[in-house]
Amino acid sequence: MVLEREDFNINSIIRQTASTFEGRCKDKMIGIELALTGKSMYVNADKTRIQQVIYNLVDNAIKFSHNNSVIKIETTEKHGKLFVSVKDSGIGIPKESIGMVFDRFYKTDISRGKDKKGTGLGLSITREIIRAHGENINVISTEGVGTEFIFSLALSKEDDDDIDENDDI
Repeated sequence: MVLEREDFNINSIIRQTASTFEGRCKDKMIGIELALTGKSMYVNADKTRIQQVIYNLVDNAIKFSHNNSVIKIETTEKHGKLFVSVKDSGIGIPKESIGMVFDRFYKTDISRGKDKKGTGLGLSITREIIRAHGENINVISTEGVGTEFIFSLALSKEDDDDIDENDDI
């Protein structure tokens, strides 16, 4: 996978992507709550691919959430990385399926009944994109409670370089 890395504000990508789901959220009475670190947060990654990752995760969260629920998208900065979390309070993933959700074409029995249109490729593609960036994606889920996907990205070094230059003055 060839990446076109650039420094960009992940917060605005998250806001833009979340806004594309307004209609579907309204239909299911689902709210999207954003808890983003700072006004802007710059990462170094392939903007189009990361937008695809966020889109896939939010799309799944909506698909498997109950009506009248909330999806939370949160960013946290730790150890020079940014962690992005997409958490729903939906149907959850059965324990026996959790290790296979990133496999190509895999769909849990629950998702097969819920959405016959899905290909089972979204999470596989999502993991490939994150791994191509040299980063990780993890899933935490409890059946009947909800699911959280967390992935990491490298923070932009440009901001750090600007700080270093100012320190020398």
